[in-house]
Amino acid sequence: MENASKALIIAGAILISILLIGVGMMVYSGAQGGIDQAIAQMSSTEKDMYNQNFTRYIGTKVTGSNVRALIGNIISNNNTNQDIDGKIVSIKGDKTISAASGALNSNEMSKYRTEINTGATYTVNVEYNDATGLVEAVEITKN
Repeated sequence: MENASKALIIAGAILISILLIGVGMMVYSGAQGGIDQAIAQMSSTEKDMYNQNFTRYIGTKVTGSNVRALIGNIISNNNTNQDIDGKIVSIKGDKTISAASGALNSNEMSKYRTEINTGATYTVNVEYNDATGLVEAVEITKN
């Protein structure tokens, strides 16, 4: 009789352990979805911060000095991210300057920057990379 009661106590302890492990796994899997969503949100926020370096200049009556600042941001960005393919930004519009990661055209962009008339207004638009969601080209046309 004493052996049977000890066996029941051990069996109960095993069942409670299995139950606690199952509850722990449910809590973990439920929390994992929230963690994945937070990581995805962080990536989205990082993309927005990256894109803001260029999108804040979007408009139809952008001053020449702001366009010069934009081109300066593009040159700086391309020099910083020259080894990262998805973060290289090209210039399109009145003058097209392609900036592939292998051959950065920062000298050509700097020359174009000095050609911008600070007294004129420009139209600025951006093009996004469909795969990454990052700005891949800035279109600048004189009004």
